[in-house]
Amino acid sequence: MVLSLIKKVLQKSISISHWKLMIMGVLFIIISSFIIYLLEPNEYKNPLNGFWFVMTTISQVGFGDYIPKTTIGRLYTVILYLVGVGFFAIIVTKWVDLLNNYEELKEEEILGYTGKNHLVMINWSQKAKITIEEILERNENVDIVLLDQLHNPPMKNNHFHYVQGNATKTEALKRANVLDAQSICIFAPEFTVDEMAGDGKTLLIASTIKQLAEKEKGNIYIIVEILDEDHIKNTNLDCVDEYILSNKPFSHLMAKTALHTNFDYT
Repeated sequence: MVLSLIKKVLQKSISISHWKLMIMGVLFIIISSFIIYLLEPNEYKNPLNGFWFVMTTISQVGFGDYIPKTTIGRLYTVILYLVGVGFFAIIVTKWVDLLNNYEELKEEEILGYTGKNHLVMINWSQKAKITIEEILERNENVDIVLLDQLHNPPMKNNHFHYVQGNATKTEALKRANVLDAQSICIFAPEFTVDEMAGDGKTLLIASTIKQLAEKEKGNIYIIVEILDEDHIKNTNLDCVDEYILSNKPFSHLMAKTALHTNFDYT
């Protein structure tokens, strides 16, 4: 009978969600701080000292600067130790899990980029890589955000941030925080066999960004890589502030154009 009851209690405890246990733990610590003060006001003087005693007890630090003098105070300290240590372990564990989850989300850039005055690079390619490296060499303090659909970040740098998403979707553009960017560089698809389709996708992305900027009343400077020069003449490029032909000395021009509005370098 007793074993069955213990089993049911354990099953019930395990089924309690972690956030409920954390809330219960925090409440237990706060309430215990007042209880220990009320039990021995002469020893603890105020609830803050009671809180200090509770935390040093359940964390097993045990400085010994406050010690219960009465029997009831010592009995409650035993309860505090038996129950509080478990709650403290849960709170610390979940806090570590929270930090780990945050780092994982940050690594995957699911949270997106929240900074300002950065450079946004759309579509990863060898030219994008060379451009990013040249920009970081020219100005090592500027943040660069790459928006692409790769599964993992293609490079590592403290000023390089990766956001996974479809650049034709406003949700992905907002996670890259394009509205607060210095400039946006859109690279043509790499190894494309259809230049018309490649330039069409590039201009679609540029148009989507401009529409977002007009809707949000933002001021965005867009630079695009164009594969075929004829597409410049035959297309309405109101959505593009500056274009660079793919067959030109590309990385130097893209890096210079991306930075020229905000930085003076010679």
